[in-house]
Amino acid sequence: MKKILKQVLLISAAMAVLALAGCDNNQGTMQTAGEKMDNVIEKTGETVKDAGGAVKNAAKKTGNAVKGAAVTTGGAVKDAAEKTGDAVTGSKDNTSNINDANTVKK
Repeated sequence: MKKILKQVLLISAAMAVLALAGCDNNQGTMQTAGEKMDNVIEKTGETVKDAGGAVKNAAKKTGNAVKGAAVTTGGAVKDAAEKTGDAVTGSKDNTSNINDANTVKK
């Protein structure tokens, strides 16, 4: 983004120099060209500003989406861990019951 801004500023400065060089007291071709360049420079600045705002909004939306996905994933991982823990605890209980049953038979 900074690179684009630098390029726009350099082009704008070059156009401004050309526009000033073409200005004199007579409303001639160079005067008209200079005015047109001024308009182009102004519109370019507005476009760059609008593009910067669009990039900022897109980045914010992306950040919010990633945050939401992280929260959802974290919840799913927590639930899975709890279920795994419950399954492991249940397996230990069943193993203990089997061992107890085998001990009684001997």
